Order: sequence, then structure tokens, then C-alpha cells
Amino acid sequence: MTAKHDMKKLVEEIYAVRDRGDVEATLALIGENCTFRMVGNTRLAPFSTESSGDDFRQAITQLITVWDLSNIRTAGIYVDEDEHMVFAHREGEVRHIPSGVSFPTEFVDKIHFRDGKPVKIVEFVDTLQVAETTRMIQVA
Repeated sequence: MTAKHDMKKLVEEIYAVRDRGDVEATLALIGENCTFRMVGNTRLAPFSTESSGDDFRQAITQLITVWDLSNIRTAGIYVDEDEHMVFAHREGEVRHIPSGVSFPTEFVDKIHFRDGKPVKIVEFVDTLQVAETTRMIQVA
């Protein structure tokens, strides 16, 4: 198998367990040396600031327990083998579990790899939708 195939397969496995809501399996597949950041205004902190270590674990746990992605599908996975990077395009219906609010969406994850494991996840989402749904901010 090629590194390209391995990176794509691992991302597919991570999404499969994440979409089932399995926090521990998701964290086990990602590994301990990864960071996460959602691209957006600092008002969305802590998600819009890069987290690592225990903060990473807490951020991933909160995202999985608060956002139901069981109706999200992976529209495409694009691997840049030279840069050891994966771009994953996902789309579908997402549900904010605490409020019960559901909405259609699309987002992209940029996942950097080192030695076959993710080391940096950068997520591009509709941050205004996230902020309004979670009531982090209110827009008139």
C-alpha cells in the first residue's frame, strides 16, 4: 500500500467512528500528538485557537458529544502525498444535540500527517452557523 492509500484509509476510519459518536475510538485513531483548530474569529475560542494535549482531547470530545454527524457523508477525500496532507470534503445534515437544531451544511478538513498519523487538523466550517446554533453569539 502507498502512503496516499494509508492516509485516505485512516481518514475514512476516523470519520466512521466519529460519525457513530465514539469519542475514545476517534481519539485512538488520531493519536496523542495532534492539534485541532476551527478556522474562524477568536470569539469562537477555544475552537478557533489551536489546541493540543488535554485541550485537544477536550475539544474533540466536546465536538463529538455536541454535534451529531451521523447524516454527514464524505463527498471526497483528496490526498497530497508530497505534502503529507489530506483534504476531506463532507456534506449533509448536522444536528446540534443540546438544542435539537438540524441544518444542511458542508465543511472541509485539512489534515496534516507525520509518520502515518494526523498531527494537525484544521477545519473549515460555517462558523456563523456554529456560533448562532450554540448561542456563542447572537446575530440580530
